[in-house]
Amino acid sequence: MNLLLINMLKLRCLIKTRKFIIILILIIPNKSYADTPIIAIASNLTAPMTEIVSRFKIETGETIRLSFGSSGNLARQIIQGAPYDLFISAGIEYVDFLSEHGAPIKSTSEYIYGDIGFYIPKDSTINNSVTFNSLVHALNFNSYRKIAFANPEHAPYGIAALQALVNAGLWAVEKDHLLLAESVSQVVPFAMSGNVDIAIIPYSFMQQTNLNSQGSYFPIPTSWYSRISQYIVEFNNTSEISQKFRDYLDRETAQNIFMQHGYHHIGNE
Repeated sequence: MNLLLINMLKLRCLIKTRKFIIILILIIPNKSYADTPIIAIASNLTAPMTEIVSRFKIETGETIRLSFGSSGNLARQIIQGAPYDLFISAGIEYVDFLSEHGAPIKSTSEYIYGDIGFYIPKDSTINNSVTFNSLVHALNFNSYRKIAFANPEHAPYGIAALQALVNAGLWAVEKDHLLLAESVSQVVPFAMSGNVDIAIIPYSFMQQTNLNSQGSYFPIPTSWYSRISQYIVEFNNTSEISQKFRDYLDRETAQNIFMQHGYHHIGNE
């Protein structure tokens, strides 16, 4: 075999080897990213939890990934095998759901709770000089286009919204007047769509967005709905980093951030 042919074969083998190396680099996952703990969190906590995780990284150097959604959908994902290290649920019912379906729960603790209220966008047809009493009157007489709140089938804030409406004297909402969001965080874009006259949202949302300049907020009496507590669920396989983050949530830094976003810490009522 002549020298030229031998060199061509060597070059061909080298190219194949390099291609193989390139392919390996592409298909091997980023270990540091893959090993980063993931925490499932009710979507109403998007703003404060994002801020807390950022502070946690600055102070400890550790990274946490967040997955937001309705508590019901997140609970179902956990039952189906989603690799979450912690779960922060809005409402105890989805913690009970996990227990009933054999989730490997290590501990559960009630952590914080929030309030809800009626939000009336500026372009609402009932916005002219609206008061709490006139708002309730509009609800009772269907004098509004649409009302938006979270779906009570898998969002505890939706359950609270229904309870509040019943206590306001509204026993049924006509389908044409109803707009249900998949999670409470999706209620805000619905409210700002120009088609909604009334939305039921957490008070905390008024602290973290420009909603104050876009409409009016009326707190709903807390006696009208069951307290919406957020529960922290730890699993048997909770990682060391996640446990460190769980402990961090009990520190004053995290608690102050929640308070700034309109939440009440259990024990500080």
